[in-house]
This record gives sequence, structure tokens and C-alpha cells, in this order.
Amino acid sequence: MVQAWLLFGILAAVFFGCHAIATKVAVSEKFFGLSPALVSLLALAGMGIVFIAGMLFEGVPELPKNSAGIAFAVFAGVLWGIGFLLTLKAFSIGAEAAKLAPIYNTNTLVAVFLGIVLLKELPTAGSAFTVVLGALLIVAGAFLVSL
Repeated sequence: MVQAWLLFGILAAVFFGCHAIATKVAVSEKFFGLSPALVSLLALAGMGIVFIAGMLFEGVPELPKNSAGIAFAVFAGVLWGIGFLLTLKAFSIGAEAAKLAPIYNTNTLVAVFLGIVLLKELPTAGSAFTVVLGALLIVAGAFLVSL
């Protein structure tokens, strides 16, 4: 049986992949040619709808008393927003989705590296080889599709 986190990860990949195409269509001069700033604002509205709907099902969470946790959550949103704006800018100046998406999805390498260094999430001896091999394949794939 598939573990729940793996299923959620696969579904997230599908939605993020579709997201790349939707943003490319929104900002590309070939399609709608909207400005990256406008698409960011409209995407924020879309995310708000999804998050509000999620709270209707899960309940409204209480704000924690830990202000550092709140700050980190906001910081995560700022980081995502900057990455999203840079992606929109790349699409708006002509980047192809099939070439750009593999490049920005090398974010996996950043997450693995930071997870190991900052969070001490060291792979077990048995999985270290597969983590390194996977990282090398990601780099090789991103390089190949960018040619």
C-alpha cells in the first residue's frame, strides 16, 4: 500500500506541473501576455480560495503563541513568492515550460542539501547512495533539457 505522504507528494507534483503550464499561458505573449505582477496577484487570489476552502473542511487553526514559528511561516511564503515571480518573469520573456520547469525543479537539490546541513536529516547508510545518485540525475536531467 502507498504511504499517504508519497501519494500527497505525487499529487502535488501533478498540480505543480499543471501550474507551470497555466502560468506560462497566462504570462506568455504567445497566449494572454499578462504581466508577471498581475499573474502573481491573481494566483494569490486563487491560493486564497483554496486555503479558505481547506479551512472549511479542516477548521480554522489557532495562531500559535510562538512568534518565531509565525515568522518562519511568513518567511516561507516570501521565499515561495520570490521564486514564483522569477518563474513568471522567465516565462514572460520567452522561456519554454519544458525547459524551465526542470531547471527550477532542481530546487529538490537545495532542499536535500539544506535538510542535511541545517536540519540534520542525514540519509541512512543504506540510502546515502540513492540520495547522491538521485541528486546527480536531477542535475544531469536539468542540464540536458536546457540544451
